[in-house]
Amino acid sequence: MKKILGFILPGTRLNRSLRILIVTNSIMVFILGLFAPFYAIFVERIGGSIAFAGFSWGVLLIVAGTLIFLFSNWELKVKEPELLIAFGHIVRGVVFLSYAFMGSMTQLIVTQVLWGIAIALSAPAFDSIYSAHTDKDGAISEWGGWEGIAAISAGSAALIGGLIIEGFGYQPVFLSMTAISVGLGIYIWRLPREVL
Repeated sequence: MKKILGFILPGTRLNRSLRILIVTNSIMVFILGLFAPFYAIFVERIGGSIAFAGFSWGVLLIVAGTLIFLFSNWELKVKEPELLIAFGHIVRGVVFLSYAFMGSMTQLIVTQVLWGIAIALSAPAFDSIYSAHTDKDGAISEWGGWEGIAAISAGSAALIGGLIIEGFGYQPVFLSMTAISVGLGIYIWRLPREVL
């Protein structure tokens, strides 16, 4: 992992915590990228319209944004914010499992709300932990490393996701996303607390 990140980000010295955060979140961004560009097509295939796809995606983001405001003050009091990241990954696993067996528009809206909750729990915790491990003088390159790798992960996933979904359908993608997301959550949960 250290050699790969060193090759991608030459001249940037990332500590162990940042390497773990970059790799685990890049994996999450990758699995989200397998599906997100094709969300509207998914909604159409389960009986919804393009307008409903927009509505349900809007629900996800509005719930996430609203709850981030509400949860942020509470999260300041959490002594182990890395557990919020882990829990957020596990909740996303439940979301992806729900997508794999999507049966109605009501289930889709409930799933989007649940995903919004997962984002609200984990996104501020990730930003806080990542910031705590950046070096004042190297913060731009350390944050730039994360942003660059995340963009490459999402782009690569979109290229691959389209082929996989076209060839095998959505369900295998969602089941894989479930397993990987839960696995990431367990990995972060089991890390020694001092690592992050």
